[in-house]
Amino acid sequence: MKTVSLRSVCDVIMGSAPVGESYGELASGMPLIAGAGDFGEDFPSPKKATNQPTQVTCKGDIILCIRATIGDLNWADKQYCLGRGVAALRPHKEQLDPRYLWYWLSRNKNKLSRLARGSTFKQVGRGDIEGMSLDLPRLDEQRRIAAILDKADAIRRKRQQALEAGNSLERNAFLELFGDPVVNPKSWPVKRIGDMLVFLTSGSRGWAQYYSDSGSFFLRIQNVGRDQLNLKEVIRVQAPKNPEAERTRVQAGDVLLSITADLGRVGIVPSALAGAYINQHLAIIRVRPNEIVPDYLSSYLASHAGQAQITRLNRQGVKAGLNFDDIRGLKVLLPPKTTQLKYAAMKAKAQEIRRVHEQAMTQNEILFSALSNRAWSA
Repeated sequence: MKTVSLRSVCDVIMGSAPVGESYGELASGMPLIAGAGDFGEDFPSPKKATNQPTQVTCKGDIILCIRATIGDLNWADKQYCLGRGVAALRPHKEQLDPRYLWYWLSRNKNKLSRLARGSTFKQVGRGDIEGMSLDLPRLDEQRRIAAILDKADAIRRKRQQALEAGNSLERNAFLELFGDPVVNPKSWPVKRIGDMLVFLTSGSRGWAQYYSDSGSFFLRIQNVGRDQLNLKEVIRVQAPKNPEAERTRVQAGDVLLSITADLGRVGIVPSALAGAYINQHLAIIRVRPNEIVPDYLSSYLASHAGQAQITRLNRQGVKAGLNFDDIRGLKVLLPPKTTQLKYAAMKAKAQEIRRVHEQAMTQNEILFSALSNRAWSA
């Protein structure tokens, strides 16, 4: 297998921004790819067009993000105008298979990112891209490698689709039982969270000094999603024995809500996390379970109705965030407890399905990585 510079087997077309007055709606000209914000899963999803295109893709080009989120990829399924945040790669097909190049670029994304320069926006230039060294087996071997990785990628995508379908089970169950909470078609009564509270507090500041390789979990804002917890990167602490630690210690069934930075993240504490602590970006909402089921409350706050209330309360320009009075004043539809419990059971089943798919996704990622490593090391 020989090693060549990318410039010898691929044309690199750097994008450039059209003049400002040429921009318009998609129907008014050639669709414009300004950067990764216009990328879709495989093909672009542009938001604007230009009637004075500068650099233009050909169908089959690989569009590479060269600014900010460097290394993201899309296929050109037709002609697009290339803005300054992207470049098109056009392989010499008699020497370089496009799908082989796609997987090679994906594998070398971090290597390309390390070449970036710039103070405001990191960016790579033509020379950085063209100068990358590419392992180049025979064309038939390139196609064989790409075909193997295509199959592995197809399995990975099907598992991702199954995971997304599992996620929709919870949303569908919520809407089926309660209706759209924004319009309240079933005329459920409305109640303030403050009228159902047992305990409300926010987390601790300055706990970095207690970080440890063992001890209790310390939950931060990145551990809370939209009606779920993410424990892939969780910190442990050796918590101090003082009133602050006792105050910020969670119990099973507590609802966690982000109150600064990225507002409205919400999740419920499972029994396995009872005794964990939270940081200052999160609040503990502990309610009377005979009035409202915590699983239902978490899902309601994550719904459009809950998020709309939180967005309206955000004090941008003063100090972004929610205070305790804001949380107490949040209004929640209150269906019968039996209906809430039915939803909680459906939600638990959907979450178990999601966990199975997530574990399978992890195994698929390991498989894909192993196949990729084997393909290029062979």
